[in-house]
Amino acid sequence: MKKITFLILSAILTGCASTNHSMKNQRVNNYLSIIDTIPPSVRVSDPAAKFLTLFGDFKQGTTDIVINQLYADEFYFNDTFKTFRNRNDLAKYLKSTAQEVDLTTVDILDVSKSETDYYLRWVMHMKFTAKGREVDSRSIGMTQIRFNAEGKVILHQDYWDGAEGFYQHLPIVGYIVTKIKSGL
Repeated sequence: MKKITFLILSAILTGCASTNHSMKNQRVNNYLSIIDTIPPSVRVSDPAAKFLTLFGDFKQGTTDIVINQLYADEFYFNDTFKTFRNRNDLAKYLKSTAQEVDLTTVDILDVSKSETDYYLRWVMHMKFTAKGREVDSRSIGMTQIRFNAEGKVILHQDYWDGAEGFYQHLPIVGYIVTKIKSGL
């Protein structure tokens, strides 16, 4: 019975994945076409501190003032869930997300600089309620970030395991994710 359930769930997810395949390719192609159009980052004295003004304590830091101080008028933002190029749309999304969580903090573990970008390696701690169940989640990730001459973000690309940090905690979806991960 377990094997049949696993096969059925795999088939459903494979179907969903193939339907969603063009969307995933679109996101990758979008990123790859945009990344070369965004100028390299200027050097900033403390990229982690800038990043943490918003994400250090996301619930407290998510204000129009902080978002406007951190992000340039023109930018590319992707947090694995959504992509934004407009600061007003980003602000609405971030403020809405902050209202839905009880706690989201980020601790920076490491900062690296390449020729064009900064990479911030972090641990995110998130508490939220999903379908009446309290969730306390910790996940690791990295953010690729570029700053313009004014020290504002012009590129923000997150890399993190959404299954580990978020999806596995949701009813039904979490069960499916856990079953698939245990079957691999």
